[in-house]
Amino acid sequence: MERYYIATLNAVSQIGSKSVKKLLKLFGSAENVWRTESSELIKAGFNQRAAENLAEFRNKYPDAVEKLIEFCKVKKVKICTYFDEDYPPILKEISAAPVVFYYRGELKPNAERISIVGTREATKYGVQVTKKLSKELSEIGITIVSGAAYGIDTIAHETALKYGRTVAVLGYGINKIPHEKTKLFEDILENGGVVMSEFPPNRDGDRGTFPARNRIIAGLSRGVIVVEAGERSGALITAGFAADSSRDVFVIPHDIFAEKGVGCNNLIREGATLIKQTTDIFENKISGNYESIAELMKSVSEFRSTENLKTKKAAPKVELDATEKIIYDAIPADDSITLDEILMVVDEIEPSEISGIMLSLEMKGCVTVDDDRYSRS
Repeated sequence: MERYYIATLNAVSQIGSKSVKKLLKLFGSAENVWRTESSELIKAGFNQRAAENLAEFRNKYPDAVEKLIEFCKVKKVKICTYFDEDYPPILKEISAAPVVFYYRGELKPNAERISIVGTREATKYGVQVTKKLSKELSEIGITIVSGAAYGIDTIAHETALKYGRTVAVLGYGINKIPHEKTKLFEDILENGGVVMSEFPPNRDGDRGTFPARNRIIAGLSRGVIVVEAGERSGALITAGFAADSSRDVFVIPHDIFAEKGVGCNNLIREGATLIKQTTDIFENKISGNYESIAELMKSVSEFRSTENLKTKKAAPKVELDATEKIIYDAIPADDSITLDEILMVVDEIEPSEISGIMLSLEMKGCVTVDDDRYSRS
């Protein structure tokens, strides 16, 4: 019962996670707080406005706790509090860890997780990169975390579902899922994933809930990968929370002339780790002290060995779009070439597009780069 009282207190305006923790220390349990008059709360040193809000909420919804219990039973929603054994240990490390969250699915608190975030208006390049990273990380047992937004987030979730497991962190209540996302969330739950939110079940999303959601995305993860981000993208907020919580921030480099890449390139300039492929992540120190780090690195080693074996056996068959094929054909079969030289040969490609196309070809294993010169793989 205690967790339902904690969740109910947290649903009251002006009573956030820190306030709930303070009240529990003062009165011993959330149920005691719920039954204490506002005057007594104020005498104990609690904020007057918050105490009055609690009294008003309690008078308006005297059966709020019972209603919440019934809701969770009917909707198959579970509640996890900061004090429960299954609360993810890594999430407790952040300064503003939520005192409670609602979820459906298998929580797996000690799972190895990396988040992938980016713009809602993903380019073809962003989609390709997201699919590659999500697939390869999922294949070595890492859970992909994202924010269930359109664009990069959704691509990350959908790809992870094909090869592993994913966690969707919502910027609204778990009972306010948009109709068009129902199928995605059902697939996540059917494949052993999690849909979670710290907000009361019927809370709509607003300008404050989504940044709050981003801190949980960062908090659940060993590191955050930013694929595409404009100058004011919400993904940059997630990266900021990650850095503040001593998580690693990994960034995919982007075309300097593309608006969608401004945020990514700025992060790299400010010290984030540039990556071009999945294994680059593990060349860097992964933050945190985890018991399973040895197993994770073993998986990475096995993954690398498998990839090397594939390369030795035969060149992978990949599909190139029309533009990529034009560029690939312009590269000499037995020599290397610079970007400027490619542009001199290929008239129909804009200079602003060439870097992104070359990175795509590199990630598909079609070309290699050495000292700014490109060769066929």
